[in-house]
Amino acid sequence: MIIHLKTVCAEIIGSIPNAEYTVDPGVTAKQALCLCLESQGMNVPEDDQLSGLLYLVNNRLATADTTLNEGDRLMVLRPARAG
Repeated sequence: MIIHLKTVCAEIIGSIPNAEYTVDPGVTAKQALCLCLESQGMNVPEDDQLSGLLYLVNNRLATADTTLNEGDRLMVLRPARAG
């Protein structure tokens, strides 16, 4: 299935193109991010780095475990820093 990925966290995951990606049906937001990184030949960060990321699906706050559907827009943001 096709999803639309946009990231704002290059310092954590690297610079991945904001684009459409093909992923397997039923993947979670975190799984989709990892698959997209792998498809670009990029390393997948350790779980502790990924756990702090914020996920939005179709402009709504989601979790890493949110299941994606065909055509979803996944945005991955770095966590906000206090002060």
